[in-house]
Amino acid sequence: MKLDVLAVGAHPDDVELGCGGTLALLAGQGRKVGILHLTRGERGTRGTAEERRAEAERAAAALGAAAIGFLDCGDGGLRTGPAEEDSLIAKLREWRPDLVLAPAPHDRHPDHTRAHQLIEAACFYAGLRNRGEGEAHRPAALFAYMQHDPFEPSFIVDVTGVWEAKLESLRAYRSQLHQLERDDRDGRDKDERDGAPMTKVASPEFRLAVEGRARHFGLLIGAAFGEPFWSRLPLAVADLLAILPGGVR
Repeated sequence: MKLDVLAVGAHPDDVELGCGGTLALLAGQGRKVGILHLTRGERGTRGTAEERRAEAERAAAALGAAAIGFLDCGDGGLRTGPAEEDSLIAKLREWRPDLVLAPAPHDRHPDHTRAHQLIEAACFYAGLRNRGEGEAHRPAALFAYMQHDPFEPSFIVDVTGVWEAKLESLRAYRSQLHQLERDDRDGRDKDERDGAPMTKVASPEFRLAVEGRARHFGLLIGAAFGEPFWSRLPLAVADLLAILPGGVR
């Protein structure tokens, strides 16, 4: 399958949190988007690898992804060696995306930082004819989405029209993220009922911060919700008027 865009994350839920709205927007425009998880989240505090895989599949469906995949790069110590590069190169050559979305170069979770290094290297090496198997293919660009640590965005995507699709993808991750809705059985949320260990991303504050960040970056471009991205290289602009901010002036 030929993809237009491939979003890669270290763990299931990284992509959805960082650029789920952008993927839903592109899918709604008829673009073929895919999601690739470098690990199964097998060393996470909450949930099992099997649970997280099932959650990831439901989340991908909510965003309209045409393809989803998983690699085994090692959760909680993500590996970036030649074997991991080759496995990612194989996926890039199979799906042949024009654009790759990746974690930022530096982030709170070491796996996210290592993931960027791995993805950046694989995107380049995938274009070398004599490296690995299959027909060479190098994506045209790699942009980074925001996770925990902030950065100065190169651009912001207006995801207002697909915000509900992003929320639906986050609802799929019941083992990982705080669910804003209460459980109808006893009026308590899942964490209170099951006594699951608390983590930063499972806290109510984190879930509210996801919306807060999106509203902040949306405000900067005159939209209700926005997702920020970073580019190592300058961006080409064909129509200056097409990138003017909207909203109240």
